[in-house]
Amino acid sequence: MKVLLVDDKESVVLGIRKHIPWETLGVSQVDIALDGKEALLRYTNDPADLIVTDIKMPNMNGIELMEHIRARFDRAVRFVVLSGYEEFEYAKQALALGASDYVLKPVDIKEMTGIIAKLLSELRKEQERDAQRLRFQQMIRRSLPALRQQYLNEMIRFRDERQVRLRDKWDFAEIPLKPSSFALLAVAIDRFDEISHKPVEEVELSRFIVENIIGDCLSSWGTGIAFYAEWGLLAMLVNYDPAEPAKEVKEKLLKFADWCRTSVEKHSGLTVTIGISSLCPELRELPGAYREACEAIEHVYFFGNNQVVHVEDLIPFRMKRTGYPVLQEQELLTLVRRGQAESAQEAAASFFRALEGEEGRPADFRFSCIQLVTALNRLLHDLGMAEGESRPLPETWFELCNRAKLGELKEHIPVWFHHAALQVKQFVQAGSKSIIGEAKTFIEQNLLQPIGLSAVADYVGVSPNYFSGLFKRETGISFVEYVTDLKLALAKDWLEDAAIPIYEIAERLGYHDRKYFREIFKKKNGITPSEYREQRLGTSTGEE
Repeated sequence: MKVLLVDDKESVVLGIRKHIPWETLGVSQVDIALDGKEALLRYTNDPADLIVTDIKMPNMNGIELMEHIRARFDRAVRFVVLSGYEEFEYAKQALALGASDYVLKPVDIKEMTGIIAKLLSELRKEQERDAQRLRFQQMIRRSLPALRQQYLNEMIRFRDERQVRLRDKWDFAEIPLKPSSFALLAVAIDRFDEISHKPVEEVELSRFIVENIIGDCLSSWGTGIAFYAEWGLLAMLVNYDPAEPAKEVKEKLLKFADWCRTSVEKHSGLTVTIGISSLCPELRELPGAYREACEAIEHVYFFGNNQVVHVEDLIPFRMKRTGYPVLQEQELLTLVRRGQAESAQEAAASFFRALEGEEGRPADFRFSCIQLVTALNRLLHDLGMAEGESRPLPETWFELCNRAKLGELKEHIPVWFHHAALQVKQFVQAGSKSIIGEAKTFIEQNLLQPIGLSAVADYVGVSPNYFSGLFKRETGISFVEYVTDLKLALAKDWLEDAAIPIYEIAERLGYHDRKYFREIFKKKNGITPSEYREQRLGTSTGEE
């Protein structure tokens, strides 16, 4: 810190310089001047941080000294004025000019020391803030390219009606365009989903190449700027001449965009799809222009790529709505429900043939595909199958419908339906086996009870008719045959115990007509119960 002491009485400045502990206060240099003119010269050659000055002096008084320094130098400086009682009006004037404090003569060293310590502390804090502010300003200048891209992205995404605020940002970011009369072109790198799965170095190289080629092309237009609005989508802002007819501007933009497209393909091996907005007269209309350019890209990109389209050329498509192939959907769902996988895949292709016979926007086509897979998803849930069990891809159906191109949807959706039909078939078969398994267990546990087909069907939760057909299909025999076989197998076990009479065995198994029991046993085994016992035990009971 530097201090300048100014008084026409040398004894005053020498006394102050001698008696105040400057080193303790962090002051490295204390200069003196005997009038305002000399002080101004010293300050000009070697600026001080604090000036202690008398008010009344020859050549230039303290008030004049303050006025000159304030007017000529843009630097933080503090003033302390010295005055006598008769000069108090001058002191008030000095305070009005920005003096930090005043001290009455004769000077009290202790008081002066306290004032100087306080002012120097404040000055240090202010200088630190100024230094930090300067560092931040330098950092901002270094980061201006990134800040410019941030501002541009905000301007094309969020509408701000404060035109003055937008102009301030535009000027601060030093954007090399007029802040009016724009056209916005969106440049999408084709197949970027595939590119993005490559190593980061290759991805960034692709983006860098496209950005530089587009930048070279921009120089031929005149004024323009390109920046990445998304990872694989470059936005271009160009000025146009508002005095030119809009039709001529549109033709020039189409020609320029096609040149950009062919330049990228020629010099990089990559291809791009370019969408062009309608003319945008004002900054605040940029978000609408960006949406238009993206809509144009979406339309072309959905049906193909490596093309240029102007949003105004999409008006006919906006006026039409895509008809939904209801009959094809119903046929598809029926085939899935029946588990007919091959037929389902062909029917899905038929759905797309019917859909492509309509004209409309990509959003309409996407909605139709979402509607179709929603119906499939609902069917699978109705059948008790979770989507995750039948999903053939690592991503959900709906995510792909929202981002894929028409060609990809035509490829994937038939496969989804084929897979779903296979899963339904397997699910139904597995479900049937589970039902029959539960039924068999129930029958075995209740074999000696008077249970019938309806009771078993009710237990497993299906209708008697469905259960009867399912049981026959899964086991190869009827429900009655199966129960009879179980009972006769148990009868054989009991017949090997001579202590159990045959009539009791028949009654235990629910056959109260012993003659009927004898007939069905013989029909199944070729011999009567008593003959079976005689063969097994070697004795005859003569019960029959």
